Amino acid sequence: MTGVSMTSDTCNKKIKLNQDVVVIGAGPCGLFQAFQLGLQGISCTVIEAAEKAGGQCTELYPDKSIYDIPGIPHTFADPLISSLQQQLKPFDTNFLLGHVVTAIEPENTLYRVVTDGGVTITTRFIILATGAGAFTPVKLRVDGLDKYLNKQIFYNEPPVRKIKDKRIVVVGDNEVAINTAIRFCSIAKQVTFVHRKRRLDASAATLLELAGRAESGSIQQLHGKITDAQHDSVLTKVSILLSSKEHIDLPVDSLLPRLGSSPKMSPLNQWGINTVANHVAVDPGNLNSSIAGVFAIGDINTYPGKRKLILCGFHEATLAAFAIAALMRPDKPVHTLYTTTSTELQKRLGVSDIS
Repeated sequence: MTGVSMTSDTCNKKIKLNQDVVVIGAGPCGLFQAFQLGLQGISCTVIEAAEKAGGQCTELYPDKSIYDIPGIPHTFADPLISSLQQQLKPFDTNFLLGHVVTAIEPENTLYRVVTDGGVTITTRFIILATGAGAFTPVKLRVDGLDKYLNKQIFYNEPPVRKIKDKRIVVVGDNEVAINTAIRFCSIAKQVTFVHRKRRLDASAATLLELAGRAESGSIQQLHGKITDAQHDSVLTKVSILLSSKEHIDLPVDSLLPRLGSSPKMSPLNQWGINTVANHVAVDPGNLNSSIAGVFAIGDINTYPGKRKLILCGFHEATLAAFAIAALMRPDKPVHTLYTTTSTELQKRLGVSDIS
């Protein structure tokens, strides 16, 4: 994608940005919202709590079939998200990945959007596309580990310097955990994969590769759970209760829990937005909330006749983009143009009509 993509690791100092529109959430609806804004000639910044785009589509059902996307008889979450990202490429879309929005503050006729990654964006319009909420990593429940967060414990992508020639421990029962362990075999000094479940939630191909790595000794695979940690100024060891009821202490330099994600609803009431059963009440004609300039699309909103379908979210994104275009250019009518015939839209898309 064009534009700028910043993760929480790269944004470790306070940054101030200006943007016409901020889209909060990079699930299917958030990505399509950015595309529809692009068709209107409006650039935006998309903020996503996870380290990658996809939202609940990839977090909750990455391996489940999707049959109700128009023109696509059958797909899965990852290819759908990849297609939406490909569709976005012609436009100047900025991404803030691994950032949770902590505040939305009015500033005259504008808004200040503040993230936990130290970024503040001044914007005219905000579009909430947060779905079930910001997906945050499930934390490892071991006392005393919080102070090592992003120093020796990494729930998201760690810096390479924290992996290269280090003793790493990956914890989890899922495909992400296994692939993390496999991926770092080539650069880490030692990789240990710890899992609680006997039956791992991963594809046959991934399980086969894990078995091969374990047999060759490049991954130490342990069936058990972390119960304690030894630390003072630094984390030095983790204690593991194996399925055999044996306790072992394992030296560790970096700990990578991959325990899945859980949705955390946005503090909508703190932002002063009218809600119904924790959903944003919107005008179905333009998707504006009770606050002028703050819109909501997808599963986060509600209105009479609302249906929580990706298709409906795409429709809402289109209406929101038209509404914002009309507000940004009040002296100019917003016509309904078609990508098949409009040279203006084709120019924005970087294509020409070749039919």
